[in-house]
Amino acid sequence: MKYVKLLLSTLLGLALSFNALAIDTQIMIRAKAVDAKYIGTSVGAVKVVVEDAETGEILDQGWINGDTGSTDKIIDKPISRGQVITDENTAGFLAKVDITSPRLLRIKVIGPYGFRQSLQEATVTSWVIPGKDILGDGITLNMTGFIVDAWTRVLESGQVDIYTKAMMLCGCPIYPDGPWDPKNYEATAIIMLNGKNVTEVPLKFTGPVGIFSGKTNITKPGHYKAIIYIFDKKTGNVGVDRTMFEINEN
Repeated sequence: MKYVKLLLSTLLGLALSFNALAIDTQIMIRAKAVDAKYIGTSVGAVKVVVEDAETGEILDQGWINGDTGSTDKIIDKPISRGQVITDENTAGFLAKVDITSPRLLRIKVIGPYGFRQSLQEATVTSWVIPGKDILGDGITLNMTGFIVDAWTRVLESGQVDIYTKAMMLCGCPIYPDGPWDPKNYEATAIIMLNGKNVTEVPLKFTGPVGIFSGKTNITKPGHYKAIIYIFDKKTGNVGVDRTMFEINEN
């Protein structure tokens, strides 16, 4: 019995010693839209998972919330080396990990959750040292894409009107002569029936903010799929949404 008590006491002491060595280390994690600003509350937030890259153990998880940051600092003016472009209101998640030695962590972000059809995922690995907080701009993961929300209207004549509202992944607006000018983007609807392409319809910016539209005529009855995409050939950003419509027999 004395041996068992001694063993338990020793194990408890070791456990306490191990825990005492663990240091709470903070990591600021942010998600930024390619060619745009930070992704946060306005588009439904971004999920963060922090895990050990070698074992898969989840060390922390949460949500990136906050605003998109300063257009002036991020977009309008060149960023100098070492310049901090975020503040206390800029979207981010402050992860806290208890680690006893340097660990290679995998940081994964998924979002924006307010627009499930536009969900993107980005992952990066980084060594983290106990007690060496990573704050300020922190670790920023770039996320490609657009938010695209599409719909159609079918008239009795067989005319199909196609609409989409598009924005940058951060929710930043697209409008003429703004930071994100629609003339830089290609918008197209691919019309499909039974898995085969029927036609492609170019969509023009019709505004005032983020709206692209076009039309076509279809007379053959069936259940059609419209795949609408926005493409920026300069940055490689792509956004896609899908919607269905039906053409009835006359």
